[in-house]
Amino acid sequence: MKLNPRGTTVVAVLSCACLAAGCSTLPSKSDPQALRSFEGSASSQAQGPQPDRAPDLLIRDFFAASAQPTQQYQLARSYLTSDASSSWNPDSTITVVDRLDVNLAQGQDNSTVLTEDPASSSVDNAKSASYKVSGLVVGQIEVGGGYTPKNQELNETLELEKVDGQWRISSLPNSIVVERSELRNRYSSHNVYFFEPSGNTLVGDRRWMFSGSSSLDTALISLIIEGPSDTIAPGVLNEIPSGASFAGVTDGVYQLTGVAKLNDDAQRRLAAQLVWTLALADIPGPYHFAFDGVNVASKSGSTELTVEDFAEYNPQATNGTVSSLYAIRNGQLVQVSNDRLNPVTGQLGQLTNVESADMATQTSTFAAVTATGEGDSKESRLVLAGQDGAVAEILKAKTLTRPTFEYGANSMWTVLDGKTIARISRSAGSGEIAQTTVDTSSLGDNVGAISVLRLSYTGVRAAFIIDGHVYVATVSRPNAGERKLTNVQEYLASNNLQAVSLDWQADGSLVVGTASQDTPVWRVEQDGSSAQALPASNIQAPVVNVASTNSVVYATDTRAALELSTSGSGSTFWREVQGLEGVRSIAIVPH
Repeated sequence: MKLNPRGTTVVAVLSCACLAAGCSTLPSKSDPQALRSFEGSASSQAQGPQPDRAPDLLIRDFFAASAQPTQQYQLARSYLTSDASSSWNPDSTITVVDRLDVNLAQGQDNSTVLTEDPASSSVDNAKSASYKVSGLVVGQIEVGGGYTPKNQELNETLELEKVDGQWRISSLPNSIVVERSELRNRYSSHNVYFFEPSGNTLVGDRRWMFSGSSSLDTALISLIIEGPSDTIAPGVLNEIPSGASFAGVTDGVYQLTGVAKLNDDAQRRLAAQLVWTLALADIPGPYHFAFDGVNVASKSGSTELTVEDFAEYNPQATNGTVSSLYAIRNGQLVQVSNDRLNPVTGQLGQLTNVESADMATQTSTFAAVTATGEGDSKESRLVLAGQDGAVAEILKAKTLTRPTFEYGANSMWTVLDGKTIARISRSAGSGEIAQTTVDTSSLGDNVGAISVLRLSYTGVRAAFIIDGHVYVATVSRPNAGERKLTNVQEYLASNNLQAVSLDWQADGSLVVGTASQDTPVWRVEQDGSSAQALPASNIQAPVVNVASTNSVVYATDTRAALELSTSGSGSTFWREVQGLEGVRSIAIVPH
C-alpha cells in the first residue's frame, strides 16, 4: 500500500521586490524583513517575447521566464496581455514538473478551440486560441526554499489572443510552474543549519535559492532567523525567540536583534549556525555579527569569526570515512582490515547465524540480529555487544529489521514483524535496558510491512521501505523518551524504484538498492529533489544491501559484495570488496 504523506516546502528566497514599498523582501511565513536587492544582472536575463512567436512556443518561453522571480516576475508578465498581467497573482509556491507538454486544446466535440479569421482555419491566422499544459509534478518549493517531493499530474489551460498582431497570454492560473531542468539552471541549493535536539550536532535544512540573487548571505541569515522548514522543524532545536529579526548589515557587521535574551550557550549555538551556514555556502569570512548591538566574540575574544571557532560543530565531520570495514560472511560478523578477515571480539564473533548488524562508533557497540529456522518456524533475536564482545539478548520476534542507532548511540531502533518500531534505550545512569514503541500513526492504517529502516547520522530523519517504495520522515520527540515519525514523504514515487535496501550517506543523501536490472543502485538527494542512477554495467539486481563512506559505495548483489569509488575517479565498474571475494557477503560501515 502506498502512503499519501503530507509535506511542505518553501519558495526560495526568490527575489521578490515589494512593489508597493519599492523594497526587496524575503518571502516568509511571518512579516517580511528588508534585505539588500535580490536583482539579477540585466545581462543575464532574457529580453521578453520574440516577435511573431508561435503561440505554443510563446507558452514555453513564458514558463521558462517564470523561473526568474525578480521584480514580481516582471519578465514572465511581459508574455501576458495588459489585463492578464495586472490580474495575475501567482502563488508563493513553485510547482516543479519533470517536463511540460503544450497542446492545442480540444472542445467537447473534439473541435480545435480557437477563434479564426474567416480567411483561414490555421492557428497562425486565428484571433485567439486555447492550449492545454500538462506534465508530471515531481516536487514543490514553498516560501523559504524547501523542497517537497510530489507525484501528481498537472493539467492547466491557458488562453491566448493576439495583441497588435502578436500572441499574448490572456488567461492563466495563479501559479508558478517550472520544469526541473529550468529549476537546476536558475536556482541553486544551500543548507541552512539547525541543531539536533541535544544541541551537539548541526543538521542541514536544504533550501533552493534563485541564482540571480546578489544577497545570498543576507538571505541565508534571514532564513535562520525565520526558523527551520516545516518539514524538519519537529525534529530540530530552534532557540531563536519569536521577536528576533535580521536588521541588515552595518559596516560589514551582520545585525541581529531580539536575541540578547538567549543564554551564553544558546548564543554560541546561534553563532555556529550562522558561521557554518555562510561558510558552506562559499561566502568568504571572517564574519562579524552583533546581537542587539553587542559584537559577538569567539572564546579568544576576537570578533572575526571563522569555522575554526566552532570546529566542534562541523557538520561535515561525520563518520563517513572509516578505518575499518565490517561484514557478515557465512553468518559470521567479521572485521575487514588490510584485505584480511578477523572475527569480531568475544562471543559475538563466534556466532554463525548473524543476519544483519550495525555498529555505533561513539560507544563501540554492536547490535546484531540472529536468525534460526525458516518460513513459519523462523525466529529472530536482537543482541547487543560492547567492546568485549559479550552478547546480551534484548528481544525476539519472527522477523527483525537491521538495527539502526540514534545519534549518541544510547538508543537503537528495529522493526518487529514488519509493523512495530521498537526503540531500545540504555540508561546512562543505571545501564538498564528499556523498550518503547515509536509512534507511527502518521503512516495511516493498513500499511504494508516495513522491510528496511535506517536513521540518519544525526538521528533527525528516518528512511524506510514499504512495498518497494522509499519514504523519509522527521523524527520528533513529543515527550521525554518518546519518538514519533512525522511529515512522511515518499521519495522518487514516479521512478518505480522497486527498492530493496537503503542507507544514509554522510552528506544526508540516500543510497538505494533495487530489484531493477536497468538501475540497480541510486543516489537520492537529501530532500528528494533528484536522483542519479549509479553505473549498472556489472552489478546484478536485486541489491539486498547498500552502505557507503565519503568515497566508496558498497552493494551486495546476487553474487558478491561490491564497491564503487565515488571520489572522482570516474569509474563505471563495480569490483569485489578486497578480502570478501568468493563468498557473498554484506558490507557494514559503522556510523
